[in-house]
Amino acid sequence: MSYQRPQHNVIVEALHLMDAELLNRAKCYFGGGTAIVLKNGEYRLSLDVDFLCADADGYRELRNAVYRPDGIRAIFGEGIETVRPIMADQYGIRAIVALHGQPIKFEIVREARITLDGGIDPELGVPLLSTTSQFAEKLLANADRGLDRAVAYRDAIDLGKLVTATGVIPQEAKLSAEKAYGGIITRSLQQVLERLANPAEAAKAAAVLQMETGDFNLAARALSEAAVASWPTVDFPELPPIGNTCSP
Repeated sequence: MSYQRPQHNVIVEALHLMDAELLNRAKCYFGGGTAIVLKNGEYRLSLDVDFLCADADGYRELRNAVYRPDGIRAIFGEGIETVRPIMADQYGIRAIVALHGQPIKFEIVREARITLDGGIDPELGVPLLSTTSQFAEKLLANADRGLDRAVAYRDAIDLGKLVTATGVIPQEAKLSAEKAYGGIITRSLQQVLERLANPAEAAKAAAVLQMETGDFNLAARALSEAAVASWPTVDFPELPPIGNTCSP
């Protein structure tokens, strides 16, 4: 399958170079924004390759693998250039690699907050985080950094795109995120949606993410409606009608 953005084609090629059997055995799943973007129509540019591993035995195997002489090639195989050496600790494995001259920030996050599941995705060629786990991770990410304008509300928009694809925030994802973080999950959603109700703020963020403003607003509105359905007792802000992209 060919992708519209050339950078995404390089990332998918890099994914197909990875040792899917090792990753699957380690219960290590492709997740984060790039995974959601690639599976939901390339609605924004996303260039990082993030995997998540919640399995202690699996993470130990991966960490030991990258410290052998092959280094990052224990995971990627041949064809990948190491731009920045591997760093690994209790929190994750990090490196910058390159393919066809395109740098790729690669990370395996040691997930200790929630359990994860997933399976091999035939299109991407690697284990992919399940949709429920993607929702849970994005709810946590929005709570961690949602109000940081530097990330342009990407976690909220990714959630909105997941909602657009599935229709609802899965109950299991909601419970998993709230078990880890408590009430900050809904408070963070409220605060982010409040900002996204400002058309000028939304337009700036859409530009940073290289998204059409209308598409950005549709995703934000989808998240708002799903949040109301999932937490009916919480007072979420009402977003403006789609098409109203300028301040009065």
